[in-house]
Amino acid sequence: MMCFEEWRNCILSNCGHYYSSPLRGGHGGMGDFQLRRRFGIDIAEIECRIDRIDRQREGIRRDDNEYLFLLVQKSGETILVHDGHEEALTAGDCVLMDSTRPAELRYEGRAASFTSVHLPRGLCLEGRTAAPVAGRRVGKSHPLRPSLLALLSPSDSDESVEISGDYLFDFVALMFRSEAPVGDATRFRDRHGRFHYIRGMVERHLRDPEFSIEQLASLVHMSRRQVQRDFSDNGTSFTRFLSDRRAKLTASHLRRAAQMNERPAIAELAFRVGFSELSHFNRVFRASYGMSPSDYHANCVEIVSDR
Repeated sequence: MMCFEEWRNCILSNCGHYYSSPLRGGHGGMGDFQLRRRFGIDIAEIECRIDRIDRQREGIRRDDNEYLFLLVQKSGETILVHDGHEEALTAGDCVLMDSTRPAELRYEGRAASFTSVHLPRGLCLEGRTAAPVAGRRVGKSHPLRPSLLALLSPSDSDESVEISGDYLFDFVALMFRSEAPVGDATRFRDRHGRFHYIRGMVERHLRDPEFSIEQLASLVHMSRRQVQRDFSDNGTSFTRFLSDRRAKLTASHLRRAAQMNERPAIAELAFRVGFSELSHFNRVFRASYGMSPSDYHANCVEIVSDR
């Protein structure tokens, strides 16, 4: 078992800026953190006896990598407050937690354990008409839960070799699909919520090289000028945001390729994420990451080999 400081540092280095608090009245909280990899995706087996974990806007701003964390409660209880919605998770329950949204995980000193699957957010959203629903509990009686656990379990069977991370992304999207139709962004009373919805719509259309602000405005039932104003109010523009998200999606693909010991074809990747010109792709990626896509992939390979 780890002391609190060692456990907290494992969370920070592997999950991002999630801030843990020890037991009230002392620093004697303890836990365990074991990391493994399946389909090129990090999976953490976590035990804790702490007060709470917080995901705050400061931490969101500091993290470059974005994830949908698939949490599977193994024992004890987690009180999850995700983007203002509260759920109580007990043994067998599952939930998706979006790293781009504020969250609280409360334990109040009670022992708990869970599995955390670190799904790259951009890869989960890529090409989908609707995003998987985050922050909503899926109970242990869900018919797909046994299949999910089988996917996540360490296995060297012939069948598991044929399964890819893309299958896991599709499976999670199916299990956490939204029952609601795509809606009208103007129905959001809070402008931050509206912009988060608009962002999500862009992220699901990154692969379309022809995707335009006019198409976006039509999808969210707003005028072009209203959409432009929302981007401007958030310190960016539609074109800049689209390019930045495509660069971030590229980086997610390159990190995963490094974890899978694969060397991606950079030109194919550029067209896959929605760029129509390779020179423009290289300029955008270098502006975002300070290096070429090939150099970024090489750095990721070094990081993986050092683990």
